[in-house]
Amino acid sequence: MGQSMVAIIEEDCTGCDLCIYHCPFEALLPLAVNPSGRTHPKRPVIVVEQNCVGCLSCIGSCPTDALHEVGVPPISLESPLLNPSAQEETEVVKRWRKRATRWA
Repeated sequence: MGQSMVAIIEEDCTGCDLCIYHCPFEALLPLAVNPSGRTHPKRPVIVVEQNCVGCLSCIGSCPTDALHEVGVPPISLESPLLNPSAQEETEVVKRWRKRATRWA
C-alpha cells in the first residue's frame, strides 16, 4: 500500500475555503491572487505538497468534489513529494488564534 496525497481540480474549486479548516497540517491555502481568465470570482485553493501527509481529512469538506486522492507509489522517482511543483504565492490563513475562524 502506497502513500496518498490530495489534489485539487482548479476549475471545480469555487474558493469557498471550507477545506482549509479541515486540514490539520495547513496543506491547503488560497492563492494570493485570482488567476486571470478564471470564471469564479473567488481565488482557488491549492495544495502545498510539502505539507500534505495524505490524511484525506479535507476531501469530504468540498461541496463541488474538487478534491480527490492521488496515490503516490512508495518507491517512485516521479513522486510529487520528491519533485514538488513550483509553489504559487498563497495567502496566510489565521486558523489557530483566538477568533480567527472560530474553529479552534
